[in-house]
Amino acid sequence: MRNGFADAGRKRWIQAVALLLLIMALALPRLATLDRYVTVDESLWLTRSANFYQALWTRDWSNTYLTGHPGVTITWASIAGFLWKFPGYVKLADKQFEGSSGFRLFLISNGHTALELLVAGRTFTALAVILALLLAFPPMVRLAGWGPALLAALLIALDPYFVALSKLLHLDGLLTALMLLSLLAFLRYLDMGRQKRDLLLSGVAAGLSWLTKSPAFFLIPFVSLLMLIELCKTWKGVGMAELRTHATWFRDIWAVAKAWLVWLAIGGIVFILLWPAMWVDPQGTIISVFNKATGYAIEGHKTATFFAGKVIAAGHSVWYFYPVSLLWRVSPPLLIGVLILAIAWIFPNTFHLSAKHRRLVWVMGLFTLLFIVFITLSDKVADRYQIPVQPALCILAALGWYALLERLGAWVGARFPRVPAHLFVPLLGAAVVIWQLLGALQTAPYYMNYYNPLLGGDRAAPGVMMIGRGEGLDQAARYLNSLPNARNMKVFAWYGEGPFSYFFEGETVGIVDDSALDDLLKADYMVLYIHQWQRQLPSKEVLDYFARLKPVYVARIGNLDYAQVYDLRNLE
Repeated sequence: MRNGFADAGRKRWIQAVALLLLIMALALPRLATLDRYVTVDESLWLTRSANFYQALWTRDWSNTYLTGHPGVTITWASIAGFLWKFPGYVKLADKQFEGSSGFRLFLISNGHTALELLVAGRTFTALAVILALLLAFPPMVRLAGWGPALLAALLIALDPYFVALSKLLHLDGLLTALMLLSLLAFLRYLDMGRQKRDLLLSGVAAGLSWLTKSPAFFLIPFVSLLMLIELCKTWKGVGMAELRTHATWFRDIWAVAKAWLVWLAIGGIVFILLWPAMWVDPQGTIISVFNKATGYAIEGHKTATFFAGKVIAAGHSVWYFYPVSLLWRVSPPLLIGVLILAIAWIFPNTFHLSAKHRRLVWVMGLFTLLFIVFITLSDKVADRYQIPVQPALCILAALGWYALLERLGAWVGARFPRVPAHLFVPLLGAAVVIWQLLGALQTAPYYMNYYNPLLGGDRAAPGVMMIGRGEGLDQAARYLNSLPNARNMKVFAWYGEGPFSYFFEGETVGIVDDSALDDLLKADYMVLYIHQWQRQLPSKEVLDYFARLKPVYVARIGNLDYAQVYDLRNLE
């Protein structure tokens, strides 16, 4: 049955419209309202980026090692922001800053704000994410066909949680886009004639992902597994006795190993070229990266967290964290699409899945399963760590929806000959995309507040998930700025440096885990945050005291109160 995409490969106008829609879906949510709020770690990454820039300027290559994450791509994106908004920074900064607060004050003294530089860095990070996802689209088309690929790409582009993370000067959004690009380009290399450009693209994306965050090294064993499966396919049907005398067995192994080594070498070259610390101490740098990753996995969180209705002690986690948190962070179109795909897989005579679609299903399914197992081995958990699997789930969901829509289209065409059945799949596919879009619009611009409405959305999420990474503190700061004499106020705030201080005009003092009540009362105002109540931080004594008071302002996002502002000036 024709489905409206049959001629897409030949009609340039369909390709142009599809590409325009994809660009808009990628760019509009990621590049708009970049100055609305700040999350907890972004002030650290802005400061690290400034230090990276200063080390490059002074050719102090060893000081380009700032953390084992390693986050190098984020620092390069932020440097582009410095060149755009504050090109003279390195001529004025004669040192590296140890704290984000001192760096923020340095910017102010030189006529700039941290928020201005953060937005600039966010812009280039978002552009990098957009570019990586656009480059991933052609391999997706070759692997799945125009219809499923466009549906999958739009689901990825409009995924609310992915949008939230790819707008930040942070690691996880860019990590996800680069891992997806590397994986899809490598699959196209295997399935579409072993073209060198695909291997090159996959290797470059892999190297950039390794420079972004250490979990990307998962690509190495996963690609190795794909190559091993490829070798087994080559030998399929050859018996063990024949294999022993198979004249080309060594050539088969070498063909697979050579491609894997070239891919690894390309990624390694990118990793070395873009990180000057590798130029002067490659062994020490690599060891430090892996030690950092291992340390995180073993030590877990340094403070208590909250999950599944209870406080989780520092250094501990629960094995079911990622399966549960993944359900909360995916959208209904993704979840239902994956369920439809499972049914289509079980009943192949009812739903048509082509051979190339079935191959894509097991690769993306295997990637999702193994990556979730991989990150579950760590005692340091956060829902954003699972984000690399959500594009894979989008692809699986798109294949599921496409199989269902084709089946329904065939049924309609057989029973109602006058109905233009060839438009059935595109129109209902557009309905699925609009469904995804409405979910994103529901929380814009605070996309981080998106929780699966099938589970109760943000009304029910606080009973399971730890809520908030700084969003909402911007509203509290703006409220305080509207008060008389705000510049002379002293305010204690959770996540004070960055999420609050980048917006507040007065003096910000951060609340820490061991803050005492008597000390906290020595200010004009107090700002408490939503997950302080969940985690019982800094102490039950502090929270019980403020629970008896009425806040003068509440920052609300969706159905949740994210921050409460308390006036301390006239307490008895």
